Order: sequence, then structure tokens, then C-alpha cells
Amino acid sequence: MKKTTIIVMFIGVLSKVLGFIRDITLSSMFGMGAITDAFNASVAIPTVVLSVIGSALITGVIPMLTKISHEDKKRGDRFASNVLNIMIVFSLALSLFMFLVPEVVLKIVAGGFKGETLAYAVVFVRTLSLGVFSVAVMQLGTGYLNVKGNFVVPAMVTIPMNLIVIVGISISSKAGNAYILGYAQLIALIVQAIIILFFMWRSGFVYHAVIDLKDDDLRSMVALALPLVLSSFLGQFNDIVMKNYATVLQGEGGYSYMTYATKLIGFVQGIFIIAILQVTYPTIAKSVVEKDMRKVNDSINDAVLMIALFVLPAMVGFVTLARGIVEFVFLRGAVTPADISVIVPIFICDTIVLFAYAMRELMFRIHYAYHDMKGPVRNTVLVSVLFVVGMVVFSFIFGKFGMPLAGLSFAYSLAALISCIPLYKSMKKHIPRSRLRFIALDFIKITLAAFIMGVVVVLVKSPIQYLIPSKLSTIVIILVAGLAYLIAILAFKVQFVRNLILSFLK
Repeated sequence: MKKTTIIVMFIGVLSKVLGFIRDITLSSMFGMGAITDAFNASVAIPTVVLSVIGSALITGVIPMLTKISHEDKKRGDRFASNVLNIMIVFSLALSLFMFLVPEVVLKIVAGGFKGETLAYAVVFVRTLSLGVFSVAVMQLGTGYLNVKGNFVVPAMVTIPMNLIVIVGISISSKAGNAYILGYAQLIALIVQAIIILFFMWRSGFVYHAVIDLKDDDLRSMVALALPLVLSSFLGQFNDIVMKNYATVLQGEGGYSYMTYATKLIGFVQGIFIIAILQVTYPTIAKSVVEKDMRKVNDSINDAVLMIALFVLPAMVGFVTLARGIVEFVFLRGAVTPADISVIVPIFICDTIVLFAYAMRELMFRIHYAYHDMKGPVRNTVLVSVLFVVGMVVFSFIFGKFGMPLAGLSFAYSLAALISCIPLYKSMKKHIPRSRLRFIALDFIKITLAAFIMGVVVVLVKSPIQYLIPSKLSTIVIILVAGLAYLIAILAFKVQFVRNLILSFLK
């Protein structure tokens, strides 16, 4: 599992770098104005809407498909085909709705859009409505391939997608036609779906032209997924409310400020957290089916240490180098220092909850593996209530210091952090005898190494920035910080790291 996780992380790095190049290209060529806001919101709509249903179903698919395929492969393929066909029908209905009344969809997702921004967004939404089915294929295909032990392909499909969009942005800018952006994104979505379908077939998937709403396996999965639909809806609701309120507080550019700060955090989430959980969840689900508690605990311990190893130093680095990182990524073209000043505090508030976010997602998946969907739903409701209250309070408080958007991020971070306490208590019902005490020493060593790295950054930042130009100095400081962290980890003789190295040498 460790080796597979590192490979998926490496692919994630390539994908996220291309994603940043895409975002940088878009912001530098079109700025933080109407076109960028409209495009970002329109691209998010298929994923946001389908995630409410799709991701919930897929989370339920993995333990169900693991169990069914273990008993009968043909039945497993029929089950997967049935779910896929139902999702495609739902996608077609959503596509029709997006195409006919895009203004209604945009009112939900970005209620602050007006004038030029709304006009661009309407065209983008209609264009992307033709590719909604691709998102459904991606979601089901990812779950199917993960069950089959293929984690690499789902991780790599965003690479060609980003390349296509980058080319599209460049052509759009040179041609002076912003609508080309929508067509590039549409082509990218379709290419993703084709790649996933091809590898599903390569994995032995046999398609069945069936839509059976009375299927017993489907009903069992739906019973599992219904609470997840509510949980997923609330998660997307929080994001929609946050960005909607941002357009009210900030006006033009508010949506993009929140989006770009989130995407920086998404770099760590996508490369480390999601990659680790993507490999861990099917492993835990399989171990639960086999009733192998030792393997369940070992998988959890490995996931906690793997997340700590990469996320804790990232948190320290992001906080100590926040402005330098944001400037390095976004300060070019039409983006101004004033834009950077808005993004930086949002970025910091998002950063402080990274590890808690990872642990929360891990605990969610432990519940799912045991077919317990109620615990995560209750937890998500708690987060939503705390967030909505905190959003109003903290946007007002932070607004006094000229940072209302940072108040939105802080409200969500605080809500997510608080929610980890009851979620851990709920998890203990399924794993009353966890083996976390066996990794306590390694965890402390990793935390100390990250702290030492932070001290080094604080000490060397000013001298390096004085001697080297700003953007280059950020790279140099990151390299020095990484070296300091590596030396500290090796000096502390972290057993998990030694085992990780040995697994690659075998």
C-alpha cells in the first residue's frame, strides 16, 4: 500500500503542477475579472451538482462492489453497469436543465453574478452541459478501478485534461474569443471519460445494457448512499454558500479569490490527502469484509503517519511562506499585488485545518467501510451549522481588518476542527481497540521535524529574500526548508520512514 500511495502521489504532483499552470495561464491572460469568475463557476457546476448524488453513490459502490465481486464477478459487472446507466440518465436530465435554464443554475452557485460576468457564465454553462455525462463516467469509473486495484489511471486522467485546457486558454486569448474556454473544457471532459472507459474495459469490465431499479444490490447500495447524499449535499452547500457570500462581500473577483486560495490548498489535498485515502479506503473496506481487524488497524496507522509525514510540513511551510507562495503562483499578467493581498489571508485560514481535514476524511471512510453512514451525516450537519453561524460572525470581525473573505475561510476551518472530536468518538464504536498508541512516537518525531523546519524558514527567510529576487527566493527557501525537514526526519530515525524506504528497495 505504501508504494502504491507514493506512485499515486507522484502522479498527483504532475497533475497539480499542470493544474496550477492552467490556473496561472487563465489568471495572467484574463485577470481576476468577469471572464475568470464566469469560467471558474461554470466549470465547477457539473462537479458540484453531480457530487451531491454521484460521489455519495460511488462511496457506497466501493464497499458494495468489493463484496459483490468477491462473490461473483459477473454480478459485480452487472451491478456496476446498472449504477453507471442510472447516473448517465441523471446526467442527461441535468444537462438538459443546464442548457435550458443556465441562469437558474448560476443563481444557485454564484448569485452575485451580474452584467458581463453573468452573460459569459450563461454561455459557458450551456457549453459544458454537453459534457456532464463525462463527470458521471469519471466518478463510477474511479470507484470501479479502485476496487480492481488500479489507482494510477484515475490519478493520471487529469493530466491530459489540464493540457487540453491550457492549450484552449492560450488559443482563446490569442483569438480574442473567451468562449473558446468552454469548448476546451468540454473536450477535456470527454477525453477523460474515454480514458476511464478504456481502462475499465482493460480491467475486465463487461458492460450490461441494464437499468434495474428493483435490483437488490442497488437497493442495498442506495440504502447506504442516502445518508451520504445528504452529507455530500451539505458539503457542497457549504462551498456554494461560501463563494456566493464572497460575491456579495467582494463583488467582482470575489468568487475567483476564494477559488484560487482553495486551489492552492487543493495542491496538498490532491497530492497527499486524497491520494492516501484513495488507496487506504478500498484496503480498509476489503479488510472489514474479511474481518481482519489487525489489517484494518495497520491500514489506519499507515494512513495517519503518511498524512502526517507530508501534510504537517506543508502546513508549516504554507503559513510561514504564505505571501511568497501566493505571489510565486499568481502574481503575473493581469493579477495585481492588491489581488495577492486578498488571497493570502484566505490561504492561511484554509491552511490551518489541513491535518484536521485529512483526519476527518479518514474517519469518514472508516465509517463507510463499516456501512455506517449516519455518523458522518451527523458530523456534516454539525459542520454546516457551525459554519453558517461562524460565516456571519467572522466575516464581520475579519472585515474590520479589511479581510472579510478570510473570515469565511476561518469559519469553515474552525467548524471542521471542532467536528473531529465527536467524529472520533463515533469511530471508536467500530474500532474500540485502535492501535494508534503504537505510532505515537513516530508521530511526535514527525511533528518535531516539521516544527524545526518552520524555525529554519523563519531564520533564513529575511537573509535569502534580501540577497535573491523575490520569486526566486521563494524557491530557494522552500528547498532549504525541505532539506531541513529531511535531515530532521532522518536524524530522528522515524521507523515509518525507514519502512517506507525499505518497501521501495525491495
